[in-house]
Amino acid sequence: MNTDVKKPLEKMDFHSKIENNQEQKKNLNGEATFYLTFCLTVAVIGSAFQVGWNIGIFNTPFYVIKDFFNQTYKEREGIPMSEARFDFLWSITNGLLPLGAAFGGIISGFVADRFGRKNGLLMTNILVIICFVLNIISKFTSQYETLIVARFICGLFCGLFTGILPLYLTEVAPQNLRGLAGSLNQLILVFGIFVTNVFGIREIFGTEQKWTFLVGVMIIIALSHLGMIFAVESPKYLYIKKHDKNKAFQALFRLRNHDTNLVDNEIRELEKERIEMLSREQVRWHDVFFKPSLRHPLIIAVCIHIAQQFSGINAVVFYSTRIFSKIGLEGQWPLYATILLGLVQVIMTLTCTVIIEKAGRKSLLLIGMVGLCIASFGIGLSRLFSKNYEWLDYATVLFAVIYTVFFAIGPGAIPWVITAEMFKSDARAKAGSVAVFVNWFSAFIVTVSFQFIEAAIGDYSFILFGCLLIFFSLFMLLFVPETKHKTVDEIINEFEHQTFFLFNNKTKSEIVNF
Repeated sequence: MNTDVKKPLEKMDFHSKIENNQEQKKNLNGEATFYLTFCLTVAVIGSAFQVGWNIGIFNTPFYVIKDFFNQTYKEREGIPMSEARFDFLWSITNGLLPLGAAFGGIISGFVADRFGRKNGLLMTNILVIICFVLNIISKFTSQYETLIVARFICGLFCGLFTGILPLYLTEVAPQNLRGLAGSLNQLILVFGIFVTNVFGIREIFGTEQKWTFLVGVMIIIALSHLGMIFAVESPKYLYIKKHDKNKAFQALFRLRNHDTNLVDNEIRELEKERIEMLSREQVRWHDVFFKPSLRHPLIIAVCIHIAQQFSGINAVVFYSTRIFSKIGLEGQWPLYATILLGLVQVIMTLTCTVIIEKAGRKSLLLIGMVGLCIASFGIGLSRLFSKNYEWLDYATVLFAVIYTVFFAIGPGAIPWVITAEMFKSDARAKAGSVAVFVNWFSAFIVTVSFQFIEAAIGDYSFILFGCLLIFFSLFMLLFVPETKHKTVDEIINEFEHQTFFLFNNKTKSEIVNF
């Protein structure tokens, strides 16, 4: 009889805990205040826009830079550069950005924890200045090797920015705006790519005389980043890592527009996390890989980032102009098609930013992966049969647009948001740097190998990406948790409740005794 009474009481306690948790979440909800908007804006313009600008910087003026390589080689050797040699050098030039970014990403966690999120972003601009100088030197000394080295330096600061920025965005935003703030990273990044593609056309900076101006814009973006001087440091970093309660309170007070109730609630949450952190051993690097509570979400984060890159996105970004030229588009049309892709990506990433808090992370990620799979097969098949049916050349462009839509709606932004949400403050920077390294190193593999894969299997290259995307879609369905509006404790608790495949709301004992 006692057991019969106990079960209803346990159910009542369970429901009361849920109601208490929901009430606590409401107490942590805030608004997009003017100062918060300012901090987010200066952070993403100087970081994400810089990354996007430099990803797309050699895309639309491709033929101008190719002439620069050829003329430089001819002046030295007296003969034109062979097509095979140029393809090899161009592959290295494009590949060094993601390779450098992989190394920048792996140290981003150390920089973020050692110098802070704000100072880490500002210090990274030293590499931007070095890259700018090398790019200018390469033009006036006719040294394409300097341009190649600059591309690696460019990768280093891109990796640092993509590692540190998501930490800052998600840590200064209130809980209900965390996903929106985190997705700004990808939104401004793709906007940077789009603007670069527009400025890279022949009518603007896409000429032999003007393409150095295109490269030089990075220094203007770096100067705009000085606005971070007037932004606050991450309150979570100040409280958890620096143990400075007063500065954390002052930062939150400004970010939340003097809403003392909200600030007090957030300080209580930070204090709770700090006490819990002090009660256990400090997270070290090897803990991220070997401690089960950290290893499990890290594996998921790493797999999501691998899926993002092996979906084939960099094959579209870096080689879009050449792909459109090969399918028969002539004149300026390959460049215009590339710009169209950039515009579509901006619009759909903005859509993702708007709906992410309502639709949820996992659902957008899954929808995106399935759509990418269909579009990849569409690109591959339309290219295969375009020799017999010329109208399929335009179908390839259409499928490339569809591909871009589905990438932007989920797989583009969501991996950065989920990675930041699955870890507590003492492990977030370390886990994030591993994810950034994997993301960019995967991008390096795809970028460098795509030309050779295309040479080996031709139009079947996107069929290969489609097959990989089937596997990635199944992984998203079976293993990735939903993190929308959940605290880190709730997300970690879900990992404990996970069956072999699906996440659910039952404990392991309840599953066994069902």
